[in-house]
Amino acid sequence: MWKNQKLILLIPLFLVSGCLKFGNNYSSKNGQEPPLEVIEKWLGAPLPSNYSDLKYEIISDTPDPQVRIAVNVPKEYFQTLINEKNLVKYDDLKNKLPDDLKPREWQESNQTKDFIKKPMPSTTIWITKNEFYPKYLWYQQQRLYLVYVSR
Repeated sequence: MWKNQKLILLIPLFLVSGCLKFGNNYSSKNGQEPPLEVIEKWLGAPLPSNYSDLKYEIISDTPDPQVRIAVNVPKEYFQTLINEKNLVKYDDLKNKLPDDLKPREWQESNQTKDFIKKPMPSTTIWITKNEFYPKYLWYQQQRLYLVYVSR
């Protein structure tokens, strides 16, 4: 009898713990390499063969994922993303965005380990328009940046 009660109590525990696993976390700082498909899913397209210096932090084991990606890619790759993913200029929509991240207003980080660089005033920021929390993308100095934070 007691054995059956333990079993009955353990079944919901396994179900709940299995249901609360939203995704895996990856960080280039810790050497946790994600499958390339994970990076490409967030970017929205396969990486070109000549990409380099990939840095990332993907926190997706919560209901509110956070993603930061920086990678050197050719400008043509970024142009293709803009066209294929129907990205829109951030400056055109920034006043209509709830909980806007305001990337131009970020404080400059003096930490060399921070791989996301604040967009320069002349850099065009692009966002996804068909998502509740948009992805912010910009390209400067041969580097593509993507930031996504759900809140």
